[in-house]
Amino acid sequence: MGSEITLHLGGLMLDYGKNDSFINHSALFMSGDIEQADYHYAYGLIEHKPAFVRSLHSVVRRLDMLGYTLQDCERLYGDAVAETLSNDQPPLTFERFAEVIRGVDVGTIRISSGDEGDDPGGITKLLGSSDFECLDRYVVLRLLAENPKNMDHKVIWEFADVVDGGWVDKNDLYQGVSQRDRCLIVTEGSSDGKILQKALSIVAPDVADFFDFVDMSEGYPFTGTGNLFRFCQGLASIKIQNRILIVLDNDTAGQVAFRQISKLNLPPRMRITMLPALEECRNVRTLGPSGTQYEDINGRAVSIEWFLDTLIPEHPYPTIRWTSYNNELDAYQGELVDKKAYVRHFFDTVKRGSLYKLPKLEQLWDHMLATCTNAVR
Repeated sequence: MGSEITLHLGGLMLDYGKNDSFINHSALFMSGDIEQADYHYAYGLIEHKPAFVRSLHSVVRRLDMLGYTLQDCERLYGDAVAETLSNDQPPLTFERFAEVIRGVDVGTIRISSGDEGDDPGGITKLLGSSDFECLDRYVVLRLLAENPKNMDHKVIWEFADVVDGGWVDKNDLYQGVSQRDRCLIVTEGSSDGKILQKALSIVAPDVADFFDFVDMSEGYPFTGTGNLFRFCQGLASIKIQNRILIVLDNDTAGQVAFRQISKLNLPPRMRITMLPALEECRNVRTLGPSGTQYEDINGRAVSIEWFLDTLIPEHPYPTIRWTSYNNELDAYQGELVDKKAYVRHFFDTVKRGSLYKLPKLEQLWDHMLATCTNAVR
């Protein structure tokens, strides 16, 4: 009979393999996502064996990073329709197909036993057509996530039988995120990258394994916007295929660099973004040629430190000092006074395990994830 390996969401089987012929779904999970799960066999037999398990709520961002945003799903659905449906059969529009899938409540689907003669293609039976057999199951999984009733159900990859049957070594089963799906984060300075990396592990740990950061242990190789521009020139010239996200400060120098880099013929999987604007930065104390004022510093002086907790004992009133003047933009470049103090406070607080204000860091990573998932695949 052989050994089976299946991917489920609740009681709905999404994918089925046998022996050494199966799709590796480990990219949906992190390496530590192994739990005991119920394996259903013929005649109602249930055994508890290890499986990869993660809630759909947590899997959604991984699907987006893997190239299954709703926009991607519409494209993939169109490709599947063009490949499989006959000319005399009018296809479902993506909107109608998505509506059907969104209406599925996997909590109402009973896991069947092998003795009932069920076709293992559970989603095919659900849709009532074999025309969807070639449709990427992750499209279906992503659309099921649009139904709030499904979000707390578990995505389960039951691998134990193919391991026990000797078809695959357990150590070889988990492949994780491929290099193609990983994203290299490049920032203006080493502290920016360290802050982003630490914040990622706190506010979005479910996708932390999708990101790499430039190795700063031997000295950061291209600090400052000028060197960063030259770095981007080099990547554009060799037409690099890796997914790369360039992150610039939302300040005067960052705006100049953004304009310069945007004019380059960047590879399709390379993106550039500026730190998002902050409501808090619309009225900030500033020091400059005109003395002390309160101004909107978005676009002129927002560095990554503004996404940290800026109300710290050392500096109850965060202040910007205007420094150099840029003729091109007719604007001054500003810098947060004693910005290293805010960085120290962040790392010291999280190291102690104390509570830290996270909303701005969550906003920052939401922005970066959206930028990454919109990159051409």
